[in-house]
Amino acid sequence: MPRSYTLRPETRALGAAQIMNGVIYYALGYLCYALFLQEEKRESTGYIPVIATIVHIFWSSPFFIASGSTSIQAEKYPTKYMLIYSLVMNILSVCFSIIGIMILSIACFTYHADTNEYVWTHMAGSMLLQYLLFSTISEVICACITIRWISVALNHPKYNEKSSSLLESNVSKTPA
Repeated sequence: MPRSYTLRPETRALGAAQIMNGVIYYALGYLCYALFLQEEKRESTGYIPVIATIVHIFWSSPFFIASGSTSIQAEKYPTKYMLIYSLVMNILSVCFSIIGIMILSIACFTYHADTNEYVWTHMAGSMLLQYLLFSTISEVICACITIRWISVALNHPKYNEKSSSLLESNVSKTPA
């Protein structure tokens, strides 16, 4: 029997937010790369996991964009396969985000200037790490809400009129 799944219309807005979050995350990652690897003197920033942070940013932002795109497509065309694909992409996005929260929390707490003078790159580096952490947390929230809505839609399929009339005709043929 053909089933149609109803997904909340707000899923499209959350998908757009995930795409924008992924693009902003990538842009902040590029700024982080430019600041920490090309401009900053390594001995003046203290210890931060720069390579792990940058690798995570450039590996996870495509997943954020893809999970947002599949959420939009799942809302437009709510087939079972599209909903499952969107669910898998959002679960992967949450996993990457949780890893990112751990990496960026460590980076935020260990980033400090070893000098007593004011240097703009130290303030910019600290703010970049905090923006990246905020962006990662917002991605977790968007993906978790989308996962919840997709799982509700998968558990409560709506039968269309064609399939319900076939079901009623089978019931009416059964002797009482």
